[in-house]
Amino acid sequence: MINEAVILLGGMGTRLLPYTKVISKEMLPIYDNPIIYYLVKELYISGIKRIIFVVNQNNESLIKKYFSKNFVFENNLDNNKKTLLNDLNNIIDNMEFIYVQQNLKGTYGALYSAKDKIKNDNFIVFYGDDYLPSYNSTKDLLNNFYQSNKMQILIKEEKNLPNVGIVKVDKDNYLENLVKKDEDHSNAILLGRMILNKKIFNIKDKLVTHNNNELYLSYALLKFKKEVLTTKYNGFYFNIGEKMGFIKANIYYIMNSDKQDELNDFIQSIN
Repeated sequence: MINEAVILLGGMGTRLLPYTKVISKEMLPIYDNPIIYYLVKELYISGIKRIIFVVNQNNESLIKKYFSKNFVFENNLDNNKKTLLNDLNNIIDNMEFIYVQQNLKGTYGALYSAKDKIKNDNFIVFYGDDYLPSYNSTKDLLNNFYQSNKMQILIKEEKNLPNVGIVKVDKDNYLENLVKKDEDHSNAILLGRMILNKKIFNIKDKLVTHNNNELYLSYALLKFKKEVLTTKYNGFYFNIGEKMGFIKANIYYIMNSDKQDELNDFIQSIN
């Protein structure tokens, strides 16, 4: 059984400056909860009991504080306000949180930093930037893993593609390659949800560094092409590491809540 996950939170959030000079991007709110809450909640309802946060020196204390109980603070709340913390406190009571500092650059470097804290052969990896409103993606990955016993990555077909990093899939749904935009007519991107095996750590010295000596997890996956199956995600996806992605995620959330009419009225008033 897979019961642990690694969430990569070591980035500095520079695309969200100047806000992230003070507050780390994973603590930015989607309506009434920080982004990190939604990631952890998805793992919690998928049966995960242990989370390793890969952090940096700027965000570790804030994340630790959020995922810890504050009895002095809560004792000063009235009962109605206390209920707002019930879901979070339930998660705190039933999960174990471990924190490690990122000591290598890039997404692979971040994951490698957690290597010694991972207990089991197979584990889940989340990117801290990716917000998926549906909580089903992790369950889908787990179901496919238990059926195949293969590593899993989550992909999504998109109309607006980045210039590089497009996922090419073979006829059996295995990862085949990462290609440039319009090359090989692929239209799928890699999302920050995957199930990996510890063998991913064995190829560190075979990887080529990119940009500022960064090691990328996507290129590490290419070393295991016939061992990595793809799972398609058909829901909405938001990159909250970008300003417009963060704003769109909030709009989407509110438009699917009981505040929808209020937001609609406001948008109409400014048009």
